[in-house]
Amino acid sequence: MDRPPPTRELQPSALTANEMYLLLRDSVMPRPIAWVSTIDHQGRSNLAPYSFFSVCSSDPPILGFSAMKSGRDERGQPTYKDTMVNVRANGEMVINVVPESMMLPMVETSANLAPGESEFDFAKLPQAASTAVKPPRVAGAPVAYECVVHSIVELGASAWVMARVVHVHVDERVYVGTVKGVNHRIDLLQGTEMRPAGRLGRALYSRIRNEETILRRDGPND
Repeated sequence: MDRPPPTRELQPSALTANEMYLLLRDSVMPRPIAWVSTIDHQGRSNLAPYSFFSVCSSDPPILGFSAMKSGRDERGQPTYKDTMVNVRANGEMVINVVPESMMLPMVETSANLAPGESEFDFAKLPQAASTAVKPPRVAGAPVAYECVVHSIVELGASAWVMARVVHVHVDERVYVGTVKGVNHRIDLLQGTEMRPAGRLGRALYSRIRNEETILRRDGPND
């Protein structure tokens, strides 16, 4: 048997918090992006992207994203920014899928705006009313999940937010319908403008351009 290639041995305890963050960020990729819209106690909208994001459960339908303490309070201590403040205050949000056609305004919504200043307005993004929750959704997003908080797990300088889906908006351009007896199928790969954007490094993003079909011998392959 050939010897495995050499590896660099790292102990997490020997890395700084930033070194560990960069190691994780630069190895776990590409990552989907949760574009989270919320409102504050005055009803003002907020929109921010989060790339530590995934599906937690399909039954019940729960999505999860990680929010870091990237702000500073009046004493200079690390604190959560508007999304977490709003989520804790009213327990509602919309998790929008970021299409390629909105990559630039999505990045603009990362701007460090003052509390209460709308990223929708700053990035000139159209918003649409939600159905079951108060925060608006991004008009034109291929899929928008209206959610309520299921639970929040504090993890040191971050918090993992688990959000239960209570309503879904699917753009007609990606809605397929019934496929092999299963209703409400979607296809975000039909047109490049609706394909989900992915996150790599700080300023690096990915576009889906190459797909490869690899069939399982034991199935299923649909």
